[in-house]
Amino acid sequence: MKLIRDFLNSKYFIILTYLVALVCWRFQTQIPAIIYSGMAIILIIIFDAKRIGLITIIFAGIINYRDTAYETNFWPLLIVGGIVAPFTIYDLVRRKASFKDPIFIALALYLLANIISLINITKENLNYGLVGILQTLAFCFLYFYVQNTKEEGDYRRVAESAVYMLLTIALQVLIFLLTYEGEVLGKNIVLGWSASNSLAMVFMLLFPMTVFLYVEKEKYYILPLIVVNIALVVLTLSKGAYLTLALLLIPLLVFVYKYVKDKRKLTKSLIIMFALALLAFGIIFSISGIRVGIVKYLQQMSARGWFNDQARIRIYKYGAEVFKEFPLFGSGSYTAKPYLIAYGYSPSLKHYHNFIIQNVATLGLFGLVTFGNFIVQIFRKIKGGNFYHLSVFFATLAMLIHGLVDNTWHNPVIFVIILIYLAALDATQNKLTSIAK
Repeated sequence: MKLIRDFLNSKYFIILTYLVALVCWRFQTQIPAIIYSGMAIILIIIFDAKRIGLITIIFAGIINYRDTAYETNFWPLLIVGGIVAPFTIYDLVRRKASFKDPIFIALALYLLANIISLINITKENLNYGLVGILQTLAFCFLYFYVQNTKEEGDYRRVAESAVYMLLTIALQVLIFLLTYEGEVLGKNIVLGWSASNSLAMVFMLLFPMTVFLYVEKEKYYILPLIVVNIALVVLTLSKGAYLTLALLLIPLLVFVYKYVKDKRKLTKSLIIMFALALLAFGIIFSISGIRVGIVKYLQQMSARGWFNDQARIRIYKYGAEVFKEFPLFGSGSYTAKPYLIAYGYSPSLKHYHNFIIQNVATLGLFGLVTFGNFIVQIFRKIKGGNFYHLSVFFATLAMLIHGLVDNTWHNPVIFVIILIYLAALDATQNKLTSIAK
């Protein structure tokens, strides 16, 4: 029993979990990964391993291969979910879970906004509204479970798992590039579970955790990971990610300098990282297909204007018109897609590409206020004196900035990752100083 618990608490479990995810992704099969995840969750609870191990399973599940057919996903997920759910609920009851966490209360109010939005929903769009409500309910449960089962110091495990996630995605991107059949890459990275724009958001969320590990350990071997993270952001050709990185990189470095113990080693690290970056980008630009794609994209953006995207602006304006029609409670949770289709957009477009427009159009002013309260509670809970808290602060800022030109907060992958970051804020945070009085 102890042997199994020790394995589940070790880094080898993290490595095995991501290896399973990578293999299943490569061979485009999800059933083995679903079975593995279900068994691992049950074993963690039965053998009373640290519950933070579940985060590794969730992160690995995010980047696994997923069949796009509803019929293929429904029964495996329903069966595994039906088996796992009683264990997690029993775990919460046994631990006497608390409902007093301010972020959870804010999430519950946001769930209420999703429910109330059904007032304006049409019969044809009811399924969308119910999906939106169930999704938000799942977010609430995820945060509630992790927040109530975390132990002191678990934030380190979250950061480590995030970095393993980064490495696994990097391998997926490498495999994609090696098997890419086109002549010019451009903005065409498609991994099945995500494409270029969403990948850019994920990389921007993982970046603060990679930096956190350097501050925590001050080891040179983490420097290549930071360079890989930045290089992956560049490959996505996401102007939102470029803007976010440009605005936050210098302030983040200032805090890194403040928190590291060995300032001289940091200076050496920055020099090494700069050299590694030159090498990495030298390799990237030596590949003609990638080089041509990047240059072509930069030329197109310069000619058009980086943020003069008339197609995107039309989406914003249409979202504003929907808000004017349903100002208080919106058109209904998760109803952006049917409204955009009705306006003539492709069914692949599911969001208004701006988190403010998305909130007011689908949930109205009430939804925007509850979401704003959620953001406020995040900043109130984040403390100074612990670099993990500052990393979460920068991750939140990144999604707010990027979310002005894309669908960060309304992308389930992004929301799950940020909720896990928040839920793992250290239990000793009350000894620290709040950065938002």
